[in-house]
Amino acid sequence: MKIQFENKEITLKQEPYIDGPAGETPIYKAQASDAEGNEYFVTWAAVEGWENIEDESEMCDWDHPTGLMLVK
Repeated sequence: MKIQFENKEITLKQEPYIDGPAGETPIYKAQASDAEGNEYFVTWAAVEGWENIEDESEMCDWDHPTGLMLVK
């Protein structure tokens, strides 16, 4: 899956997974890369009202990540 973040196209290398302490607002994370071979972690914050969501596909705005961290 390709996504845009701050005018950079990146390709996810895995399905997003929950990361962070239990009991807090979930953050989802996934490994990704760009066309130049740079590796990243992409993050998404759970939407407001996440406590009542049963379908994980609705937990985040998957088209708009909240963070991108360069790994190498």
